[in-house]
Amino acid sequence: MRSLTTLLVTVLFVFSFTDSQGQLLKGPDKIKMMQAKSSMAEGDYNGALRIYRAEYTDNGTDAMLNFRMGECFLALNQGEDALAYFQKAEKYDPAIDKELYYNLASAFRLVTYQKKAIEAVEKYLANEKLPKADQEKGQLLKQKCETTLEMMANPVDVVISSAGEGINTVDNHEYHPSVTADGRLMVFTSRRPDTEGGKRYEGDNDWYEDVYVSYWSDSLKGWAPAERIQGSINTEGHDANLSISPDGRQLFTFQNKNAGDIYVSKTRINKGAQDAIADGSPDAARLMSMNRWSKAYSLGNNVNSGYFDSNASVTNDGKTIYFVSERPMGAKGNGDIWTAQAESTTKWGKATNLADLNTVEDEKSVFIAADGKTIFFSSKGHMNMGGYDIFKSVKQDDGTWSKPENLGYPINTPGDEVDFTLTADGKTAYYSTKGSANGKYDIMMIDLTNHPLINSSAVGK
Repeated sequence: MRSLTTLLVTVLFVFSFTDSQGQLLKGPDKIKMMQAKSSMAEGDYNGALRIYRAEYTDNGTDAMLNFRMGECFLALNQGEDALAYFQKAEKYDPAIDKELYYNLASAFRLVTYQKKAIEAVEKYLANEKLPKADQEKGQLLKQKCETTLEMMANPVDVVISSAGEGINTVDNHEYHPSVTADGRLMVFTSRRPDTEGGKRYEGDNDWYEDVYVSYWSDSLKGWAPAERIQGSINTEGHDANLSISPDGRQLFTFQNKNAGDIYVSKTRINKGAQDAIADGSPDAARLMSMNRWSKAYSLGNNVNSGYFDSNASVTNDGKTIYFVSERPMGAKGNGDIWTAQAESTTKWGKATNLADLNTVEDEKSVFIAADGKTIFFSSKGHMNMGGYDIFKSVKQDDGTWSKPENLGYPINTPGDEVDFTLTADGKTAYYSTKGSANGKYDIMMIDLTNHPLINSSAVGK
């Protein structure tokens, strides 16, 4: 009888520790949770999510599991998914992690609920045990929310649309757009299954980067289906477009060597394109897209530093280059904007830091307009809505740069806006944003007819 009683007590004890669905509250596998956290630390958020999802089937009410999945989706800029998991974490245990309400606020921002984001960050700041650094971080996020509300209340007069099916795909990243001066030839970066070598990058299990080209088709009234650029630019590693020169003869690219270096490739305009250009034919861009490009070569030690160097843009005359570098010497932050002068057709002088534009935050994706004095760049600093915003600055007569100006909403959002580029006439711009539902970068087009960003009459002067 005792043994039967003991058995009944044991059964009752087990059932008393089940959730409403009859699930044992043993929690997720600790080893697998550690493996997923390790993947997150390495930046492999999709890999971490694969592990978390496998655990989620039997542990959907575990607060920490929901919190970690929310972190992954937040890092991937997938706001709706991040918000859903953070809200579940809050439901099951609002004290699961001191960063919960900060992350909730960040997720609310991504789905444009700024007032709810402010409410969440105020809950975060209400924690009296927060270290000073976290208090400052929370106050900064609250300020960004307030800036966003102000800018959304005063939107700029632009029309933004997708660059089209010829450029963007559903399942892959498209970014780093660059157009020739006439705006009829676009070069950009994508991570697609037809990448050179057909391999995936182990770091994030996505396809390697390749450079693609497209041309504006009058008959299609849009960009023609892009193809991998011809010639020797693409390799089996990462090859990313940075910018094409205004005349379409030089292409600056990125290769994942020496922590990241800037390269340049050159082309000779094919005869068909030359004749079309001479005749003023609209078919010139299509013919130029068939140009074959040389093997890219490094810009040398004055530009490439042994640290991450990328995002190059040159002036119309080819004499000045602007780029982003993470070199520590003389820098303000992690990624800063630098410039160098050409000493010959193949050599650049010593680079200098553009202190007027840089902050202790990250700067990236710099572009110099056709007027040679208006610069556009992305930054996490300055008067920022969140993530990377696009800013504008103008070079003054004394060589200094004007205070960076946020391009405003809806060009900028609480997400990441990078890779801004502009046609020579200043009427159309392109940039990259993670606005798509799957968290992939898309290339967007901005009609600036009613909101000019440069004085087109000054171009070339």
